[in-house]
Amino acid sequence: MSASGIKALLLDLDDTLFDDDHATRQAFSAFIGPHAARFAESETALFARWRTCVDRHWRRFETGELTMAQQRHARLRDFLGQPDIAEDEAARLFQPYMDAYRSHRRLTPGAAAFLDATGHLIRIVVSNGGAEQQRAKLAHLGIAHHFRHVVTVDDAGAAKPDPRIFRHALALENLAPEHCLMVGDDLERDIAPARRLGMAVRHVSPGSHAAVFQQLSEQLQNA
Repeated sequence: MSASGIKALLLDLDDTLFDDDHATRQAFSAFIGPHAARFAESETALFARWRTCVDRHWRRFETGELTMAQQRHARLRDFLGQPDIAEDEAARLFQPYMDAYRSHRRLTPGAAAFLDATGHLIRIVVSNGGAEQQRAKLAHLGIAHHFRHVVTVDDAGAAKPDPRIFRHALALENLAPEHCLMVGDDLERDIAPARRLGMAVRHVSPGSHAAVFQQLSEQLQNA
């Protein structure tokens, strides 16, 4: 990747800067405890099934079919095989998960140093999460001050890979795509659509965060 002409970084949040996988695994362990006896599978197998439920109903949130709270409760009903659980009961059952998720929020390896090293560039978060949830993460992680803007599905009215969310982010600073680098962990949602719009892109795969962020910091030093 050539850093020539790069003026701005568009950064995904979950599993790019924020270690969502870690928080999710810890949250699931806290949630499954009271319900483990009803399942024959191991916690590892149950977590894989939980991930499938999360992905299924998260896509419904991304399309606007469900609110953030509704998709949380929908995945719980789906996982437990109890579609008739009332909203208030679903919220009660889900609370241990949310409490553990929040208490285990942390940055991915190398993210803090990367943000410190790229302060000369415009940084914009582009996330499919809800506005309140993602801004709370940034504040908790102590990195909110690094970003000019935080663009979520709530702000743009569209979710990645829809190009509208990227165009919304670019318009905030009147940026041309060729002057931007998109960094994210999701090839479908982050990398492919940004590339189609003409941005430079960098994929962060599981376990590669520290190395990728170090390399980008060096490449972007004189951008």
